[in-house]
Amino acid sequence: MYGFAVWCSPQPGWLTLDVGCGPGLLLAIFSRLGCKAVGVDLDIEMFKPSPLHSVVAVADVKALPFGPKTFDLITASNLIFLLPEPVQTLVMLMHLLRSGGKLAMLNPSELQNHQAAVDFADEKKMEGITRDTLINWAGRAAEHYRWTDEETRLLYVAAGFEYQGSVLKVGPGFGRFSSGIA
Repeated sequence: MYGFAVWCSPQPGWLTLDVGCGPGLLLAIFSRLGCKAVGVDLDIEMFKPSPLHSVVAVADVKALPFGPKTFDLITASNLIFLLPEPVQTLVMLMHLLRSGGKLAMLNPSELQNHQAAVDFADEKKMEGITRDTLINWAGRAAEHYRWTDEETRLLYVAAGFEYQGSVLKVGPGFGRFSSGIA
């Protein structure tokens, strides 16, 4: 997660929002980088026994409790690809960004599939939760979305963003880091 956080290029003093924040690891990293970080997740269980960051709330990405033009940076890692209407969510996130604000996402790439994940896990001799997490991610990606760069660009553009581009990360390129400007 540290690699994604640094890739997002947060600036000290920025107000950041991580949607689908899980226990708050990305928020904790952003705070260490000098940002004011806020996170939301739909699942209260993500915050048990205690979150990794102090400013988290239970909220649905479709009904976030923030005013327009609030954030400098919004991140969504491994969330948008699970949603049936991703463009609608991106439009809503666009309204929460200040002019010139940035949306950064991590989603599965077109290279992510079950067999590729198993092969990579075997090659790297992964075991336990690390292996299971990678293979489970591949399964969820196969059931939902795995976007190419062009498909990712179209998502951003449809929501009104200026697409900045994407890069493949996570092992042999299983994850697509992407960003756009409001």
